[in-house]
Amino acid sequence: MSPHRPEDWPRLFALGLNVGDLDAVIALYEPDATFVPQSGEPVVGRDGIREMLAPFIRMKARMQGQVVKAITVDDIALLYTDWQGTTVDESGKTIAMRHHAVEVVRRQPDGTWRLIVGDPNGRGHEHPADLD
Repeated sequence: MSPHRPEDWPRLFALGLNVGDLDAVIALYEPDATFVPQSGEPVVGRDGIREMLAPFIRMKARMQGQVVKAITVDDIALLYTDWQGTTVDESGKTIAMRHHAVEVVRRQPDGTWRLIVGDPNGRGHEHPADLD
């Protein structure tokens, strides 16, 4: 499961996350990738990113991303992705999520693309809301 176009990255991320396959999700990142959580403190490396994303698997996250703009220059692509989805909190309540992400992916020697920088809130963030 590797993206062959930059615009494929969010779809494959969502596919792995939605089926609870954290290993498949983490494989979409370069080893020294940087993830910028809501706190703003960058997390560097797959191990740290795994720790950041593992709760989403536990909370049964279901996400869908739509690339609204992609700019590719040689082996680097900048993606503007709108994410929406849900998680389930500890009480069983469904929580809606929306993120307006900025993602940078790099073409690998085998022609696939991996994320090098991901900021889910890079273009602003709408706070989670309870779903009825």
